[in-house]
Amino acid sequence: MHAAEFKTLREALGLSISTLVKVIDVDERTIRKWESGKKKLPQGVIDSLVDVDTLVNKTVEALFETFKQSAENSVVLYRFIEEEDLLTTYPEFEGLPMMTYGVVLQRLKLKLNALDVSVSIEYYKD
Repeated sequence: MHAAEFKTLREALGLSISTLVKVIDVDERTIRKWESGKKKLPQGVIDSLVDVDTLVNKTVEALFETFKQSAENSVVLYRFIEEEDLLTTYPEFEGLPMMTYGVVLQRLKLKLNALDVSVSIEYYKD
């Protein structure tokens, strides 16, 4: 993976450099060097980011199938306020920022809109 592809994927997943530092436990300067092409990206780091993208895509597809089968003209997607609520529903998102689930919602909304389904996103309230 080229440095620019890595940066694009990180941004597409809603991960800031400071957030990625926490997710993969690497110094911020190192990430900047990877993204500028000054330092080679380790395969393990590439794999970690690709794994997050895979998780997001699998979550989008699972939700899409659920909503597609319901044949509704409009749906409400719920964004979690509390990380605890997100992790109760999606424990596989442990260690990722809440923003990553926001990426799931946005990708899902685009897929549903392509089927002429009206989508609104609201905050989840218990």
